Amino acid sequence: MSETKKKMVRDMFDHIAPTYDRLNHLLSFGIDRLWRRKTVRRVASGRPQRILDLATGTGDLAVAMARRMPEASVTGLDLSAEMLAVGRLKVGRKGLTDRIRLIEGDAERLPFASDTFDAVTVAFGIRNFGDMDAGLREAVRVLRSGGHLCILEFSTPEGRLFGPLYRFYFHRILPLIGRLISHDDKAYRYLPDSVDHFPNNLLFLRRMKDAGFSNCRSRRLMRGIAYIYEGVKP
Repeated sequence: MSETKKKMVRDMFDHIAPTYDRLNHLLSFGIDRLWRRKTVRRVASGRPQRILDLATGTGDLAVAMARRMPEASVTGLDLSAEMLAVGRLKVGRKGLTDRIRLIEGDAERLPFASDTFDAVTVAFGIRNFGDMDAGLREAVRVLRSGGHLCILEFSTPEGRLFGPLYRFYFHRILPLIGRLISHDDKAYRYLPDSVDHFPNNLLFLRRMKDAGFSNCRSRRLMRGIAYIYEGVKP
């Protein structure tokens, strides 16, 4: 099942790569940029020198971290070659090719030695892992002792009024707009379905602890549309 999901995710993102950035900003009304800035601030607080950005996609978070932390080098890793191709063009346009390296690879089988990085990040990507727990264990392995994990991920908001309104947008309006612009019938139906199946806040924190992280905590964003999760390698 893990390998089947990974192939599906890789093929899907390869297909929507040309329109991915435009749709992300449009469908989130630009709020995804704000959430990434909050994530970058959390990562920057630890003053990391070497950062690994998993499921880096087109490199938005990698670019934001490199610009905020000029002393750091960032390695971005993703399954999708087409997303990375868009990301490399972006990195080049921003003059960051000496600071950001984007490579194709599997977050569950990282091609790095243990104790290599000061920080590991994931933005809107961990729910796409074939085996989330394996990915968390690999993040623990490649972090140095005291290293910081920071994950930004969607969730399902609650509330008597806001929750149903958001779910209507997320499940009905968003897939329609996504299909019209990307010409992909599956990708923007997969997005809300993958969020629905993602563990809730407390369960995901427990999985981080089970993987080996300590000081696990979360911060709710915009009534629970997304969370920032953090943990430390002991």
